[in-house]
Amino acid sequence: MIKSEPDNTTGAGQPFLTLRGVKKHYGGAKALDGADLVVEAGSVHSLVGENGAGKSTLIKSLSGLIAPDAGDILVDGKPVTISGVKQAEALGFRFIHQELSLVPHFTAVENAFVGRTYPRKGPFIDRAQMRQTIAETARNIAPDLPLDIPVAKMTTGQKQLVEIIRALVGAPARLVVMDEPTASLSDGEAARLHQAVNRMSEQGVAVIFISHRLDEVMQICDSYTVLRNGCTVGAGRIAQTDRAGLVHLMSGREELRGAAHIPPVGNPVVLRLRDVPYGTRDSRVSFDVRAGEIVGLYGLVGAGRSSLMKLIWGASKHSGGQIELDGTELRAGRIGDRIAKGAAYVPEDRRHEGLITSRSIADNISIAQLPSMRTWNGLPWTSRRKLVSRSKTVQTTLSVKMGSPWDGPLTLSGGNQQKLLFGRWYGRDTRLLILDEPSRGVDVGAKAEIHDLARRFAADGAAVLMTTSDMDELMALSARVLVLASGEITAEFSGETLTPRRVIDAAFQHQTEKETHA
Repeated sequence: MIKSEPDNTTGAGQPFLTLRGVKKHYGGAKALDGADLVVEAGSVHSLVGENGAGKSTLIKSLSGLIAPDAGDILVDGKPVTISGVKQAEALGFRFIHQELSLVPHFTAVENAFVGRTYPRKGPFIDRAQMRQTIAETARNIAPDLPLDIPVAKMTTGQKQLVEIIRALVGAPARLVVMDEPTASLSDGEAARLHQAVNRMSEQGVAVIFISHRLDEVMQICDSYTVLRNGCTVGAGRIAQTDRAGLVHLMSGREELRGAAHIPPVGNPVVLRLRDVPYGTRDSRVSFDVRAGEIVGLYGLVGAGRSSLMKLIWGASKHSGGQIELDGTELRAGRIGDRIAKGAAYVPEDRRHEGLITSRSIADNISIAQLPSMRTWNGLPWTSRRKLVSRSKTVQTTLSVKMGSPWDGPLTLSGGNQQKLLFGRWYGRDTRLLILDEPSRGVDVGAKAEIHDLARRFAADGAAVLMTTSDMDELMALSARVLVLASGEITAEFSGETLTPRRVIDAAFQHQTEKETHA
């Protein structure tokens, strides 16, 4: 492999940030094994690599969360030692992490001021000044974001925007690190964020942009660094490479793109919704999903995709209408009924809604099949031997990279955590699989494997209902796409009519019509 070299200099002849030969070992595991990174002032620099490549460890070295075992960090050509978060902030470094860390009952304004000095009016906190400060920052990124409601009532995409605003408030930044900032954003919100990134770049701020959406990397980034197995394997100008070149550097293989499978017309209906009240305008939702079919649900952030998935799963109640699984009506708000009848669910927020982080990998894999994990004499205890056996089966069948089955799930990479959630349902008679952002925050290699898993469930006869913000994923997996807007199914596409432009146009056209009549 021939390694391309970046242009290491700014106009002043010196790069803003340089990392040379950075190493970090955890026992015998090499998280970083001589990684290099050069970032120019005012540039948007993409840091890419598969899960486990070392991206997070490299960023933690910059944030002061960990200390490298070896290597140099230079700012403006001068060596620095970043011994803690406060020192990183003093250098002008700001970080927008992928995992949300918001206070649920605080508003966007209140969350943005957590850890900051509150403006005062005499002895009291000046809340009007707080809101004005946040509104000025939000205006350039998310002008429609509700600033005065608890974030617990916001969608995941809106929460991500609050995280971004919080990082940008306060003293001017010299470096902003964004870790998957658009993973839960609609195309419109992502475009707005891209504009904000460009404005920061024009003001001389360096941006490290971490994204598994390679199309947006090619669109907004000036330069790139590729990590693999803790090493820098490539770096250069975005204009001098392409998507396929990045994928090859990341994984050493060509990117695989799937093709949606259309099941036979005569396949039975597995999931049926009829006149289910949903949304805020007294609208009703009706659609079917057949055995062996993957149906995509698309909508702008705020359209209610995740909420509808949770309603179907039974995590929230519906009043009126019918939800049927294999012809049997499901009671509102009864998840146990769904599981007993063969339904399965992989949520958008795997850490807070999917994984049981306090339990082992083995427990997480087996939680949906506990009756079969009991001891031989029927006592109400699980069999350690059966837990290990099932863990090994899922590990082998789904290619989960893991150590001991008694390790915690957070010891796994994001892609392997996601496969763990699929493995929870593997090996049972799954009739309905509900997928909410199935490949959110995973690399291209793990994404291809997750797509294969979804197709495998469909091939085994399950009806698959999926929602995703990733248009490539939507096109690759869906036999049909339903467009959801304001609690209504406003359009349906399949076959030759199913194109990204038609789907996006349908979503935005409804939004425009709603604003026109408002």
